[in-house]
Amino acid sequence: MARWLWLGAAVCAGSCAAQNVWDPAQFGRGRLPRVDDVLQNLTWGQLQVLHTTDIHGWYQGHSKLSPPEPNYSGDWGDWVAFTEHMKRRAHAQGVDLLLVDTGDLHDGNGLSDAMPPGHADDRYSVPGHVSNEVFALADYDLLTIGNHELYDFRIARDVYENFAPKWGDRYVTSNVNITLPDADGTPRSRPIGARYTRFQTPQQGLQIQAYGVLFDFQLGAPGVRVQSPREMVAEPWFQASLRAHDKVDAFVVAGHMPVTGHDGWDAVHAAIRAVWPTTPILMLAGHTHVRDCRMFDDASMVLESGRYLETVGWMSVSNVSGRPSLARTYIDANPRNYAHHAGLAHAGHLSTRRGRFARATMEAIATAWNLTELYGIVPQDYYLDREAYGKPHALLTLLAQHILPDVVRPANPRHKHTPTLVLLNSGSQRFDVFQGPFTKNDQYIVSPFRDAFLVVKDVPWHIARQLCGALNRRGATHNEQPGGTHPAQGAADTVFQQYLGQQWATYEQASAPPAASGRPEAARRVEALLADMAADPALAKEHAHLQRDAAPSLGYVTVDACPGRGDDTQHMPLPYSPEQPDYIASEPVPPPADDARVDVVLVDFIARPVVQLLNAADPDRNYTIDDAEVWGRVTTQWLYPTYAQHAWASDLAQVWAGMDAAASRAGYPPLPHWDAYAAHPYAPVYEARAPLVFQL
Repeated sequence: MARWLWLGAAVCAGSCAAQNVWDPAQFGRGRLPRVDDVLQNLTWGQLQVLHTTDIHGWYQGHSKLSPPEPNYSGDWGDWVAFTEHMKRRAHAQGVDLLLVDTGDLHDGNGLSDAMPPGHADDRYSVPGHVSNEVFALADYDLLTIGNHELYDFRIARDVYENFAPKWGDRYVTSNVNITLPDADGTPRSRPIGARYTRFQTPQQGLQIQAYGVLFDFQLGAPGVRVQSPREMVAEPWFQASLRAHDKVDAFVVAGHMPVTGHDGWDAVHAAIRAVWPTTPILMLAGHTHVRDCRMFDDASMVLESGRYLETVGWMSVSNVSGRPSLARTYIDANPRNYAHHAGLAHAGHLSTRRGRFARATMEAIATAWNLTELYGIVPQDYYLDREAYGKPHALLTLLAQHILPDVVRPANPRHKHTPTLVLLNSGSQRFDVFQGPFTKNDQYIVSPFRDAFLVVKDVPWHIARQLCGALNRRGATHNEQPGGTHPAQGAADTVFQQYLGQQWATYEQASAPPAASGRPEAARRVEALLADMAADPALAKEHAHLQRDAAPSLGYVTVDACPGRGDDTQHMPLPYSPEQPDYIASEPVPPPADDARVDVVLVDFIARPVVQLLNAADPDRNYTIDDAEVWGRVTTQWLYPTYAQHAWASDLAQVWAGMDAAASRAGYPPLPHWDAYAAHPYAPVYEARAPLVFQL
């Protein structure tokens, strides 16, 4: 516990600094899922895997009241407790259970991306260093690295020097190297983790051989090298590892690679099958943030388990030494579902001592780093892609009509006498803004980047007003990262948005998206299922949650390439609108004359394409990057805090009381701070709904 001692002094400093804070002890830590959700049980076998991936710092879970956030309200303490219960359950059944994670542990949440006061130049300032200590409270059997551990050399080195050694040969990076000097100063490339590992399961003594693979990521920091999986499997060490042992009961491959759209899994599977033609191969995927699965043959499956601690993947294999049978389930990550699958009476029985310690640790960090500092109370939900741009609940509408003109434009006194056009790339926004408290932690979730705003002065208005449209016509992938929609170049968000869009489009029984959408096979799967349901009453009953007259809670509706229904909870998909521009603008009011000179204010991330477009449209001037000067002391990360402090100021207790009561009436009961349930967890729902019986 010595590694936590530094928190003691920091907690005092943090709590004293933040006057207006969000206190989970007073307001609870989120909600349980809706009371009437229908769950399906897990399929157990001889060997099973619980899988996490792309956590991106969401260790404190999803605490907002707006659906579907309660589906994912389990925090790391709940997860740790769940794994303890499940390992005990496996032991009681005489079967084996492995915990596997496939990378991207940070970038996306304050707990992993902020830093403690007074630690600007030590290891605690490295993003992910402290949150990795929280992660390590779960007893994983196999881990591998993600691309988000490799963009910054400091982070890659911290993983090599501090994180990987915690796990020994359980942390496996078969194709990822880092170059560091030897004792004599000579630079040498070496694996960040083990090349591969072998171990024996505790219950049945199964011989497991495991690898850890990353897609052929080419955007890492200098000093980091990722070898293509196809090249890796041809390496002498890999081929020798396949032939080094007479017995392997199962291969387990942890890979930060998408199930669909990348050939890395095909290469790994083919290489293993060339030597071991019938041995089960359990492959755990990641990177594109979706729920996805496919079978390579009767004895091999690859499973991708979502993102942001929303999903826990489950894979099981029966008859390991004979004709294997594999199954998979996507678990909604919340205490209710955890308790159900652990065989507990209800969520009130989930808590364990180690889980409570994990929660206490996270809260100490959040307090020390002022992550609970409250900036304001959001009056309504603002969605990243559920409503079309221009609609009142669209997040980009809020930005264009209110935040950019109210926060960015006034950041420089020039706006008082010079018309100002403000441009922003929508990719700078990473998550919905939900009704309720907006804290410093939300600042890291919604707008994590620290892009500065620049200004190009004295641009003719008839040219400046064309910029936003021109940027959108070229598109973000052309302007910012050519080829960026390919999974191997890190554009996970694009694939995830297509995944959500196809769920909603097929639910609405719209036509199939065009082949250029990137994942048309997912849409075809759902449409084929809907057609089969129309002809088969038994199948229609099994998938009743997809019927238009049913109204289950919002959540993921997954149709993948593996047999059976994958989601453990029946949901209807989230509404989705593709009408989201890559760029938005706040134009000057009133509009200037065509020949008037205006200031073009833009985030530094898009400076290069803006300069290119200006030169293409204005033959009378040669624009350069040097023309762009800093526009005030404002960055994208401070857009919402600044706006919230003057536009979202409310009486927290009064607003929260109304939200709390409404959530309980809707079927979402509160999660007590320390799981201190006075009665059945859903008792508040029944109490809140009781008066409605007497209303007309």
